[in-house]
Amino acid sequence: MKTLHYRFVVALLRGIGVIAYRLTREKRTQYGCKAGEILHRIYPKRRQITLDNLRRAFPEREEEWIQATAHASYQNLGITLLELLILPHITPSEARAMISFRGTEEIEAEIAAGRGVVLISGHLSNWELLAFAFPLYTNIPTSLIVAPPSNKYVEEYLKWYRSRTGNRILPMHNVARTIVERLANCEAIAMLADQAASEHDALIPFFGTLAPTYEAPAALALKRNVALFGLYAVRDGEGLYTAEAQRIPHEDLLPDKEGILELTHRHVALLEEKIRQYPDLWAWQQRRWKSNKDKG
Repeated sequence: MKTLHYRFVVALLRGIGVIAYRLTREKRTQYGCKAGEILHRIYPKRRQITLDNLRRAFPEREEEWIQATAHASYQNLGITLLELLILPHITPSEARAMISFRGTEEIEAEIAAGRGVVLISGHLSNWELLAFAFPLYTNIPTSLIVAPPSNKYVEEYLKWYRSRTGNRILPMHNVARTIVERLANCEAIAMLADQAASEHDALIPFFGTLAPTYEAPAALALKRNVALFGLYAVRDGEGLYTAEAQRIPHEDLLPDKEGILELTHRHVALLEEKIRQYPDLWAWQQRRWKSNKDKG
């Protein structure tokens, strides 16, 4: 029964994707907002987490702004979901029409000079489209570090469409040797670095409160002596995206514990800057400040 359920979920996602692909961008955005509003209503626990996170991050803001931003964040999730489901169907030219990139010349220069790069992003705007389209603009061999879902059929489906533009998929556990080899081979390693890490990682200030944060991006950049870039996409009022690559400097740091902590501070500061600019586009539904004892 469990296998049948998993297959049904994938079939449902495929069907919604076909329908969403046939919609205009305006209609897709409209229905995505409605899907987000449904999610906002049917998961009260997650809705409360969203509100608590916004109040923690923006204690100076009035409750009306908190509620409106939470609502807009759910709308963003709905739009992102529908756009994710069309990725198995769109052509490279259609993907390029949805998103443009700035600052990738620096990334390409690092690769051309015989060095790998580490790319970090977060759950801001449409992170799936960002990863999907990146190889179309740069032609850089890129490996995506991902957390596999529990549904193996969904995992296979996600892996298939994420690979359509040339990306290679690596599960986030037990891949250290492969990551090192690909960096040495002048490739890009890309990962999302904005979720709560384990108790073994660093506690880094995030909106004024310590949050468990992955040290892996900074450790890779410093220990392998490669550049670290933040790459975030934002959506405009027309439903189109612009992604900007920003180098996070670390030439002044040593590949030791202190250097890793400082570089982690720097990339978290960039993430926070982006979220402050576009608070309605970040996924506030996660327990970003949770301890290892928290659930959900």
